[in-house]
Amino acid sequence: MTPSLRVNETTVWRFAPVLVLLVLLAVPSVEAAETKLRITSASLALDENVYELDMGLEIELPPDARQAIDGGLALRLDYQIEISRVRRYVPDADVAALVQSYELTYHALSQRYLLRNLNTGVQLDFGTLDAALARVIEIRGLPLIDSALVPPGPVYSVRVRAVVDMGAAPDSLRWLLFWTDDWSAASAWYTWTLAP
Repeated sequence: MTPSLRVNETTVWRFAPVLVLLVLLAVPSVEAAETKLRITSASLALDENVYELDMGLEIELPPDARQAIDGGLALRLDYQIEISRVRRYVPDADVAALVQSYELTYHALSQRYLLRNLNTGVQLDFGTLDAALARVIEIRGLPLIDSALVPPGPVYSVRVRAVVDMGAAPDSLRWLLFWTDDWSAASAWYTWTLAP
């Protein structure tokens, strides 16, 4: 007669935390890839009584986010711009706030990346994702505010930041978003002063 091996249930539960720890140590830790944004430069220049914005942005999309765009997920990029009059002993007074929005999608039938300015409705198409991103991260001559609204004398504070939202998807893909990472991100505010 062969002896049978009997395992006590209490013994199993006593070693369960050790087993879980060993499994966690055996699995390599993978850091979740995140979207990174950084405004590298920004300035206002006066042209025909209108202040225009020039700015540059660095954007780093993780590989999974790039694949999600190719799969139908829309990338929305908002530039949030605020101008306020600097005051000494009371909070600054808001002068203007503007959001400049872009949407980047992939059109599978034409195999082109579509970049649409949501403020004006103008749409451009590009052969690669990097070409489309290069177009949207360099802003030149964006009309921002009439010079009459920022009269000379006071000092004004101007700040801008970029916000990426990758939550928009066609209805056919919306159910997949439950399983995906959130690649949305916001840059730090880039602030400077304007003394007209």
